[in-house]
Amino acid sequence: MGVLEIHHLSKNFGGTQVINDFSLKITELTLCCLVGPNGAGKTTTMDLISGRQKPSSGQIVFRNDDITGLGEHEIARRGIGRKFQVPAVFRDLSVRHNLEVAFSRETNPFRNMMHRKPKGLREKLDEVLQLTGLGSRLETEAGVLSHGETQWLEIGMVLMQNPSILLLDEPVAGMTESEIENTIKIFNRLKKTNTLIVVEHDMAFVREIADVVTVMHMGSLLAQGTIGEVEADPRVRDVYLGDPED
Repeated sequence: MGVLEIHHLSKNFGGTQVINDFSLKITELTLCCLVGPNGAGKTTTMDLISGRQKPSSGQIVFRNDDITGLGEHEIARRGIGRKFQVPAVFRDLSVRHNLEVAFSRETNPFRNMMHRKPKGLREKLDEVLQLTGLGSRLETEAGVLSHGETQWLEIGMVLMQNPSILLLDEPVAGMTESEIENTIKIFNRLKKTNTLIVVEHDMAFVREIADVVTVMHMGSLLAQGTIGEVEADPRVRDVYLGDPED
């Protein structure tokens, strides 16, 4: 059994079928890239897993626990963390304070800074800084970070919550080439300790990080396998990748 299993998931918006009988099994400590053309249902699937949207039908099981239809906070507490495409950081706070707020259960960031530091914070902070490479930016305000650094900070904020599964939506969108190269290193280290589901359009990035590639089309599963298997699939070339000889 996988760490996360989706069974016959469907989602309708105003009579429009966005997710159509979609099933997926995610194995522990693998990085699954969710790809497909615009409108395929990738982000909606992430919304359904994370509790941002509720499915019309189907089932989502996380570690043998049925989480179908639970709210975002309930699902996050169970160990599923999510990073959206547009980073949501506290721009007026330092990198350190952003990470500390993410670790604490206190939701007010300014009140959080006045409280005694919770147990385990220093160890977790050191771990996340080593992974993201933000140690030299610890006292820098988040608002002056580069785009790539801001993305790494938000990944770090999600990691401060100790999730076992991370959902990441287009993490390298807008990054420079060097930032993408660094993000590849971060992800390849991260998947040794976490399970990841990544929505991504940059297939060069996908080739460098994916253990499994899941291709969606019109809300359904089109194909799944290694990057080589998926790129060789004529159905995938037809609806998404195009003919390499064109």
